[in-house]
Order: sequence, then C-alpha cells, then structure tokens
Amino acid sequence: MENWQIKEIILKALEEDLPFGDKTSEILIPSNLWGKAYFLAKSSLVICGEPVVDILFKEIDPNIKIDWLYPEGSLIESFTKFGYVQGPVKNLLKGERVALNFLQHLSGIATTVRKWSKKLKKATLIDTRKTLPGLKILQKYAVRVGGGKNHRFSLSDGILIKDNHIKALGGLKETLEKLKDLPHYLKVEIEVKSLSELQLLLESDTKVDTVLLDNFPLEELKEAINLIKSKKPSLEIEISGGINENTIEQYTELEINYISSGALTHSVKAVDISFKIEEAWEI
Repeated sequence: MENWQIKEIILKALEEDLPFGDKTSEILIPSNLWGKAYFLAKSSLVICGEPVVDILFKEIDPNIKIDWLYPEGSLIESFTKFGYVQGPVKNLLKGERVALNFLQHLSGIATTVRKWSKKLKKATLIDTRKTLPGLKILQKYAVRVGGGKNHRFSLSDGILIKDNHIKALGGLKETLEKLKDLPHYLKVEIEVKSLSELQLLLESDTKVDTVLLDNFPLEELKEAINLIKSKKPSLEIEISGGINENTIEQYTELEINYISSGALTHSVKAVDISFKIEEAWEI
C-alpha cells in the first residue's frame, strides 16, 4: 500500500467532510489555541489505521505531531490510550471525525480477522472482493494487519471460475473443456457447489490448482475433502459460504488450505474509539 494511494482516499474523505471548512471551529476556536488530544480504545481491539491518520493530519496541517504509543497491529485492552496528537486545536478538530472513521473501521476488520484466525489450526483465513467501493485497498490492508491473507484484489489478478461462468458456458463439463486452452503457467481456481460437480472435476484431466467448495453442508464438506485427498491430493482446497464468527470453529480441524469470508470486509462491525482533547493553551 503506497502513500499516494492512501492520500487519494483521504483527500476524498476530507472533501466530503470539509467542503467549505469547519464552520463551528472557525467561529469559536482562535488560531493561537494549541492543544493535545488522545485516541482512546473503548474496547479491546487490534490497532489498524495509524499510517492513514498520519497522512490525514499532515494533509490538514504539517505542524501537527502524532505520537503512537503502540505499533500498528498491536492488541490493546479497553480504555487504553494509544496515540497523542498535538497542534492547533481547530485543525485537530478538522481531522477528528475522518480519523476516527478510518481507525474504527480498519481496526474493526483487523480485530475480527485476529479473533477468527486464532480459532484456526490448519487453514489460512482470506478475504474476498466483497469490499466497499473506494476502500478496497485499505480494507485488504486491514485484513493483513489482523493476520489474514488477501485473495484477488481485482478481476485482473487471477482466474477464478464461479457459478455464473459455468452456467454461461453450459455446465461444468463444458467449462473444463474450455480450460484446456489456457496457457499451462496460469493458476486456475474453480468453484463447485455439489459432490457431483466435484466428482466431475476430479475425473477430469484439466489442470486446476485450487477448488472452491462453496456452501457445502458440513458432512458433505468432509466427504468432499476425503474425495479430494484420495484422488487429487495436490489440489488446494478453499471453502466459503456462510462462514462467520459463530460457525468458523466447526472448520478448524478440517484438512483444507483456505477459508474465505466476505464478512471480514463487507459487514464487519466498527470498534469504538474516542478522540479527546486533554489540554489546550494559547501561544
């Protein structure tokens, strides 16, 4: 994640929140009033978003200084102060809400990923492309901070054949035939939704690197994994569909490579963080 990419997102956020400045602070807060504020975690969380906040406040005022008390990715307890920001009060307040929006959302993702990952013993937790438009790069960054891995960033990043591709081509058999025309060096992942589709895939001599077992009931999933291990043990296995914090534990012992979940990014709950002025003085 490059600084220019973060800056582009920040500028859009500031344009939304400060289209004509901060009327309240500009009227009430004198320019010579400086202050020191802190970020306070209101719950246990994994910190994510410090580089974003650094760039954000530098865009508002290069004189603002930030001192992070814990590094990015740290797990901290409730009611922990984890960073101080110092500078002109009116400029601190200009960045308050945008900074909190980024920190709360990204820390929410990182915290969720960390929590889920700790429950896994064999598989790697990965994200999907189910992200918020414009925030994909930050959300996928937060997944990595939390300890997960990224799946494709875009449709340009790899071949993943899903149900709509298969339907459009007339079925799995026709799709597998079509795949034989691909260059040998391209990695291929294909989604199957039933044991019969999986059986067809395993009987084919078409090169496939990863199979995505989507929305399989648990017992069928176990049967599918046993079939793969007995017929094509080199085939990597990804599972997805309805996986959340309440269901992930039932997959911890399975012999699989990846667990993917859109819930890590599209519906994760933001954590609670406050921004409080600790002291202010005239200069």
